[in-house]
Amino acid sequence: MKKLKSLFLSLMLINYGFAQVPPQIKTLLKEVKEASYYDSAKLYTAGESTIKKATASNVKGVEAEVHLYYGNYFVYTRNLKKAQFYFEKSLAEAKKYNVANIKMLAQIRLSFLKYENESSKDEAEKELLSLLDSTKKNNDYENTAELLNLIGIIKEDKNQSKEAAKLYLEGSNLAETHNLNYYIAVFQNNLGLIKYYSEDYKGALTDFQKALPIAEKENNKRLASHIQMNLCLANISNKNETEAHKMFEKAIEYSKTNNLPIELASSYINLGSAYINSNKSNEALVYIDSAIALLQKHNLVDELTKAYIGKVEIFIKLKNITKAEDALVNAEKLVKKTGNLRDLSSCYLMQYQIKLANNNYKEALSNYLIYSKLKDSLQNQIDNKVIQELQLSYKIQKKENELEKERSKSLSLEASNQEERFLKWLAIGSGLFFLTVILAISFLIYNRKIREKQDEFSKQLIQSIEEERHRIARDLHDDIGQSLSILKSKTSKENSDKLEIKEELERIIEQTREISNNLYPSHLEKIGLVRSIAGLIENIQSSVGIECSFNIAPDVENLSSSTKTHLFRIIQECTNNTIKHANASALKVSIDSKKDGFIYTYIDNGQGTNKQKSNIGLGLNSIRERAKILNGSLQIDDKLAKGFKLIIEFKNS
Repeated sequence: MKKLKSLFLSLMLINYGFAQVPPQIKTLLKEVKEASYYDSAKLYTAGESTIKKATASNVKGVEAEVHLYYGNYFVYTRNLKKAQFYFEKSLAEAKKYNVANIKMLAQIRLSFLKYENESSKDEAEKELLSLLDSTKKNNDYENTAELLNLIGIIKEDKNQSKEAAKLYLEGSNLAETHNLNYYIAVFQNNLGLIKYYSEDYKGALTDFQKALPIAEKENNKRLASHIQMNLCLANISNKNETEAHKMFEKAIEYSKTNNLPIELASSYINLGSAYINSNKSNEALVYIDSAIALLQKHNLVDELTKAYIGKVEIFIKLKNITKAEDALVNAEKLVKKTGNLRDLSSCYLMQYQIKLANNNYKEALSNYLIYSKLKDSLQNQIDNKVIQELQLSYKIQKKENELEKERSKSLSLEASNQEERFLKWLAIGSGLFFLTVILAISFLIYNRKIREKQDEFSKQLIQSIEEERHRIARDLHDDIGQSLSILKSKTSKENSDKLEIKEELERIIEQTREISNNLYPSHLEKIGLVRSIAGLIENIQSSVGIECSFNIAPDVENLSSSTKTHLFRIIQECTNNTIKHANASALKVSIDSKKDGFIYTYIDNGQGTNKQKSNIGLGLNSIRERAKILNGSLQIDDKLAKGFKLIIEFKNS
């Protein structure tokens, strides 16, 4: 039965050297290419629109590509005269605008059309081989793959299956190396067919199954349809008739819709084969006759030969030997024209079966011996072992080519990039030098600023210490000193009241205690942090008149003595800033406990941080230093329009 060869005409979209192809024209060219697989009406509409757009955009050479697609379509529909007309037109236009890829493709198409002309086969093969040498020299990978495919088909037609397999494997290697996905599917399909011919039906089925998803991903409907038909045939040979029947209807519908006579005839022949295997000979005969009528109309001799051989097989199964003999006469006439050894061996097999049915055992034996000899000859030319050896050889060659390519690439890069590496290292060295200079300058500036801040802080600290000493001295002189002087004068009088002296001593003691508390809050150890804060707040409220509130978590008393001292000093500093600088009427102090620590919050309603900055710098620095000692994080809300808010979060210690 009929197997579909991968006679596909491919064309990649071209980037022309004369002008940049606008995206709109690229899209139209893609539509023309896809329409060439099946839709003549859309093909001409898209083609003419593309030519007009290209002319308006002054993009040269597009017309050559469009006409090449036209020619492809007429090859598919077997109108070879029109195909030749458009290929010649495409070649002339490609030469005019020097579009090398289109020029090569047009030459390839014309040479293969010449091959299909019975009188010019040898000349056409020589032309294609010459073009193959040219594309290989120019590293024109797409056209090389196209030529390997076409020359492989010619080798198969000449019964040189081993040579064909070599070409297909070379093409597969090329396609995989250069990511030519379309051709990967084409060559996988071709190798599957050769395995099918050598009766490796499982191997063929595996190849077809690999090729189909690639063709579908490439959105090449015609290639996908061919592979599906070959899958049908492989399933029949693997006794999967049910699976094959599912795929036939889809393939037949595609071929009818898109006016593809070879595909449609092949579908009929293969479906007839399926019915023969299912012992439904009458149904098989209907499809074989449909194929014969279609093939005769288009004068497709190779395919017609196989159809008649199928018809002979059906009549033998129906035991209608007379009609089988008539059909075989037609098949043998066609085989003489094609010279196909596989078809010739099938004819001798049919003769054997007819002679056997007529009890002519002598001639039956003679025909069977000839059939067996031809079959052995074909089998010796190509079998699974040969294919496997070829595949292994090409895998080794592929790896060697890749290694050589990498070595050449490495040497080329080494030679061409010496200057680039020098410039790169120079740039890196210069960059590092300037980066080092910038970092050094930044470091010096940073250190200077740190020193300035340290100097400023030291000045403020010394000034604060001096002010504190001055205050203590003033308190001692003005308060305690003056009180002691008064007490001295009172005790010198004879009539001094002892009660009055006692009260004066108590006041002096209280003043001394207050000065001592300002220097070190010893009351924290005696009455605790909460009561100390309460006393401080009450004192501020009574003496200054600021409305004060506080909320202290009881578990602050579990903190270390040092931590409580720093907290109390921070509160003192905050309240001092508020009293001295904020012009506030209210303040609030809170210490809230959380999971693993505390949050201290201080708020007043004074004139805000920005207006106080010049006055409270040392105070804030002191608070920051104490927050660091507590291992806490300090946050001051600068966004408040009025008032001051300070938050310190610290952990238990």
